[in-house]
Amino acid sequence: MLSDRTTTIRASVHDMQLTLCATIALVMLVVFVFLRRATPTIAAGVTVPLSLAGTCALMWLAGFSIDNLSLMALAVSVGFVVDDAIVMIENVFRNLEAGSSPLRATIEGARQIGFTVVAISVSLIAAFIPLLFMGGIVGRLFREFSVTLAFAIAVSTVVSLSAGSTAWSARCSTG
Repeated sequence: MLSDRTTTIRASVHDMQLTLCATIALVMLVVFVFLRRATPTIAAGVTVPLSLAGTCALMWLAGFSIDNLSLMALAVSVGFVVDDAIVMIENVFRNLEAGSSPLRATIEGARQIGFTVVAISVSLIAAFIPLLFMGGIVGRLFREFSVTLAFAIAVSTVVSLSAGSTAWSARCSTG
């Protein structure tokens, strides 16, 4: 064996995993700083692992591998993932402040803001469509990157409209 590049590849993937974890921690810290409440921050935080797990499942179904570009796409997607949840949580909280029950506030919040969340997500996905049409080797590399981001945005939309709002409602009803 003349050269063993597996050590540098493994180190690079490990660094990207650390970057992904740091990204999640920093995003949650920023959410907490701006919302100044632990409960909505935790509710938004629940959406991150759910969305990333769903994204990884879609990546597996598409036959993608975990490499530096897909890990970078996951790290970039953390901001997009939390974005939908924050919009949803703030709308539910506004309905709670207006006197609605937690379940009613969640249903009403999803009805009021659901179209907007879907529209934002579709426009974000549309921004990555040009990367799909790039030619050559660079295009092949960025195709997996852009599709992974599209998967993350789509999954986060579903999670924020369902699981994120459900977690918020359940937390509010317990105190």
